[in-house]
Amino acid sequence: MDWFTLLTKWLSPILCFWILNGSLAWLEMYFFGKFVRQPLKWYHYAAYILTMYFIYGAEIQMRVLFPVSTLLELTVLFIFGCLILKCSPILSAITTILTISVMQVLNGIFQSIINLACTFLFYPHILVPVCVILTLVAAFFSYRYIAKLFSKKAPINWYMLNLLLPILFILLVIQHIFIIHGDPTATLSTGDNWCMLLIQIIAYFCLFSVLFAYRKLSDHYELQIQNALLEQEINMQKNYMQEVQTRYEKTAAFRHDIKNHWVVLMGLLKNGEIQNAFEYLNKLEAASDTFSFFCHTGNIVIDMLLANKLGLAQQNGIRVDCTMKLPGDDAIDNMDLCIVFANAVDNAIKACNTVKEGDQYIRLSAVQKGKLLMVEIENSRSVNDVKRKGTGIGLQNIKAVAEKYNGTVSVESNEKIFKLNILFIISLHSDSI
Repeated sequence: MDWFTLLTKWLSPILCFWILNGSLAWLEMYFFGKFVRQPLKWYHYAAYILTMYFIYGAEIQMRVLFPVSTLLELTVLFIFGCLILKCSPILSAITTILTISVMQVLNGIFQSIINLACTFLFYPHILVPVCVILTLVAAFFSYRYIAKLFSKKAPINWYMLNLLLPILFILLVIQHIFIIHGDPTATLSTGDNWCMLLIQIIAYFCLFSVLFAYRKLSDHYELQIQNALLEQEINMQKNYMQEVQTRYEKTAAFRHDIKNHWVVLMGLLKNGEIQNAFEYLNKLEAASDTFSFFCHTGNIVIDMLLANKLGLAQQNGIRVDCTMKLPGDDAIDNMDLCIVFANAVDNAIKACNTVKEGDQYIRLSAVQKGKLLMVEIENSRSVNDVKRKGTGIGLQNIKAVAEKYNGTVSVESNEKIFKLNILFIISLHSDSI
């Protein structure tokens, strides 16, 4: 036996136990933090790597069954996610099972390759360092792909069981194979190694097929929710537009009869009935107030919408300031404008309701510069509003409308003020129609 063979035999246990297991434990912890979107400290990595050294060492020295050591790993990761990172039990469970499943499948694949190499290579130990490096590289890119696949956070609810159960089944299959064929580090027959290699490669691709399918199902589910909410918004805006039409007809009728009102007033004044004339004027003023708008934007539909919503705001003691001029010529569809202002004002009113009386306000402004329309909606808020959840859908609908017109939405906020800036690029939208 030459010096090269002695060196590789001496290095193989060190690489397999210390370097490989330590590096894989680091990758597991890194992926766990990325998947649940929680920052990790250096001592998190150190504690987990030392725990894995203890588990692997006990497995070797005490000849602990492989499923038992796997159960210990699952328990450690699950407890870490729940207690340290404060993850929900569902998210911690799926991340734990996914992390261990990927790692064990890859370890099994390269272990089978090493065992097969012992049969066909003259210096089989030379393959051990190569497989160690390949295992690390494969684990890194596998975890990276999964993290990228779930870069858009999937909904955390009981539907995640659709992802948990298939992955758990794959992990149980791997454990069953190890129980039947013995310890994965033991020397198996050539046929058994080929069988294990094939099964684990299939398991690896099945694992990623499940992840990809779940990602698509989650996107489809989220899209259905958004479409349902958007449809609800559209129906609501249709009702507003019907109210606009009714109010416009009433206004036209009032204007048509205004000459008759002047005739009556002139008659009362000529006859010296001053008191009756004042009473008649008060009635006319009350009637005309029902047709007035808080905003005169140049768009009757939006004027009506804001009259209803801002009227409700004023009834709640909220100061309203509206200086907007919207473009005509159907530059922006009325339905789109209704979605934007209805959601924005509704959210502003909710935020103002968390502010003490006297400090509540909503300020709306819009200005057109060339083919750009800039809308700014500012409102007061409180710490309670900052902590309040459930207002994200309206903002998503606003962003969807802005993107339709090649525009953008930006938010400026602190504990006292929330400001929504919306930009519409009218020319680009007109060109695309």
